[in-house]
Amino acid sequence: MIEDSRIYFARRAAEEQERAEKSTDPVAAGVHRRLQRVYAERASVGERWQAPEVIG
Repeated sequence: MIEDSRIYFARRAAEEQERAEKSTDPVAAGVHRRLQRVYAERASVGERWQAPEVIG
C-alpha cells in the first residue's frame, strides 16, 4: 500500500511538470510547478510520513 502511494505521487508529480511545461499562462504554470514539488516531496517521503503528534 505504501509503495502504491509513492508511485501515485511520483506519477502526479510528472503530470504536473508536463502541464507546467505546456502551459502558456505564467500563473497556471507556476501553480503546476508548486504542485509538482509537493507531489515529488510526498513521493520521496513515503513510509517516513509522520502522523501529527497529539498533545493534551
